[in-house]
Amino acid sequence: MAVESCLSRLTELLGDRLLFGSTTVQLNESTFNGSLIALYFVPLGDEIASIDDQALRDLYKTVNENEKKLDIIQICYPDTIDDRKCFDELTKSVPWHTVLYEYVEKRIRLRHKYRVENAEHLLILNDNHLEKVHTRNGLKLLSCEKSFPWTDLWNEKICREALKLTSNEANDTIYGLYFSAHWCPPCKAFIPQLIHAYDKIRKRINFEIIFVSSDRSEQSYKSHASTMPWPSVPYDNNILRTNLTECFNVRGIPYLVLIDNNGNIITENGRAEIIEDPDGSYFPWRKRFVYSLSSRLLPKLQSYPAVVLFIEGDQEEELELAEGVLLPVAQQIAKTRNNALYDLLFFIAPDDDTSDTLRHFTRLTDDTAPLLTLIDIPMARISVMEYGIHITEKSIMNFVLGFFDGTMKFSPIL
Repeated sequence: MAVESCLSRLTELLGDRLLFGSTTVQLNESTFNGSLIALYFVPLGDEIASIDDQALRDLYKTVNENEKKLDIIQICYPDTIDDRKCFDELTKSVPWHTVLYEYVEKRIRLRHKYRVENAEHLLILNDNHLEKVHTRNGLKLLSCEKSFPWTDLWNEKICREALKLTSNEANDTIYGLYFSAHWCPPCKAFIPQLIHAYDKIRKRINFEIIFVSSDRSEQSYKSHASTMPWPSVPYDNNILRTNLTECFNVRGIPYLVLIDNNGNIITENGRAEIIEDPDGSYFPWRKRFVYSLSSRLLPKLQSYPAVVLFIEGDQEEELELAEGVLLPVAQQIAKTRNNALYDLLFFIAPDDDTSDTLRHFTRLTDDTAPLLTLIDIPMARISVMEYGIHITEKSIMNFVLGFFDGTMKFSPIL
């Protein structure tokens, strides 16, 4: 049963067939027998001639000379274009597996699932379930002095090194890694808000924060750290500070990520959560069945398909009525339609500027409300429930099931 479950998950993620060289092969339980699996993301764009994977080929050959230790799955995701000629150029001679060109949705969803930017990425994963990321920095590690599999540089070990800086070792402790710098005005402005939330939360829950500095001098680091009541990574431990920044793909500061004691991410955008929830009443802000749409949540729609119910007003009573019909559907979908590639999110969109922004972006010119939609920005498409159908728990469920069984009709988001 475990083998069947693993194969089912792999098929859901990658498809039932893969490309190997110029041959299409069937995915089965023995396709990947390496100790580690790597996902190699390559953008399909105009710069394919600049992509040099020789170092990765050399590693693949070396570590697999005596026995299979590494499997690589290449995902060529649409970036500036999605061109078959580019795809064939990038895959015709690689010695590992590739997700098929025909599986365009899987290639797009995989990119968003693993939070891959517009560049090459090599992610080292833990097992055939492709569940846990050991490291996001595989390409950088190709040139490091340490030998494969780079266990000293895996995310979990780096996080554990950072968590040793705190005195709280309770298993239920939630940790915040706060990336900040003295030269950054938004960082300085956010610290009083973070301290306020920190004090409130610690009265109820085991919570610790560690400051990870991006300061340009030790003097600036010390000045900045002195304004915070929590420990920090020492300035002279530049390796740990750099590794943590890369582990969590930090692209801007201030940035607060919440993790457990194994380095697993609980909440990525802690800063936005604190701004909206200053006392940390909903800490640690885990995934909800139904969200009320706000400007801070708009980025979620860039990565996941979402059921969005636009309503007429923005009062608490109207929001509660909308949640009453949407919540049972969201709970049932989460229970019965779990998908390895993505989460289907559910939103209530009050009548406000954020909803107007979303309508404009999706070319939803009709300002009717209530209006039930399924907005799939990663796939650049939108579906609107047929006009005249009363919005009830049953009609919402029927609409959503069409998404899963492939009968839902979409219009492109141009």
